[in-house]
Amino acid sequence: MLLILTIVNAIVFLIYGTLCICTDHMVNEFKRFKLSRYRRLTGVLELHGGLGQLLGFYFSGEIYIFSTVGLATLMLLGVVTRVKIKDRWYEILPAFILLLLNTYIAYEGIKFLG
Repeated sequence: MLLILTIVNAIVFLIYGTLCICTDHMVNEFKRFKLSRYRRLTGVLELHGGLGQLLGFYFSGEIYIFSTVGLATLMLLGVVTRVKIKDRWYEILPAFILLLLNTYIAYEGIKFLG
């Protein structure tokens, strides 16, 4: 189960990280967040987090946990940002679900790999 959650989660972040770097929609979103200068960094961190999860699961427990906690932290910041700009609950929900998912994956990963 942990492997399936990890793969799905990593794919989500690989896609979202790519969109973050490459699409006009994300340029506009980050302007709306008033965080334009962090868009590329966010995309790169999401790509590295997704890759770190996949590679870390097989090769390095430390990289796996570090990547998962990093992605959870990004999602916590995403939730805080969306609450701060008064987004609707359904706009906040994806980041909140990914925060919970990565927190769960980190917890289970520590038990499984530790």
